[in-house]
Amino acid sequence: MKTVMRMMSVMLAAAMLAFVLSACAGVPSGTYINGEVAVKQYASYTQYKFSGSKFEYGTYVMGEKVEELSKEGKYKLVGNEITFTWEGKDGEEQTETKSFSENGDGSVTIGAVTYQKQ
Repeated sequence: MKTVMRMMSVMLAAAMLAFVLSACAGVPSGTYINGEVAVKQYASYTQYKFSGSKFEYGTYVMGEKVEELSKEGKYKLVGNEITFTWEGKDGEEQTETKSFSENGDGSVTIGAVTYQKQ
């Protein structure tokens, strides 16, 4: 009886671990950049930062952030689509949905643009 209970406990723990790992798969985390940033003060690039369910998007020209083109808010990933929601300049909620895929090299493609993980 003890052996059966032990085996059931191990099987339950393995199933729970598999569920947790599959739930986390495919969720972006960290900073992703499109563009060459070897010398940031001279670089022009776009960047996403993901943390939990929040995102920050920034456009940088000559290393300076262009505030008018930047936004931050929440995102939701469903299948191969990512939906961004943020507060617009007029205080209204803005939403944008784009295609999303993770690539084998750790980069992500959002819409038609590929961003390298930093």
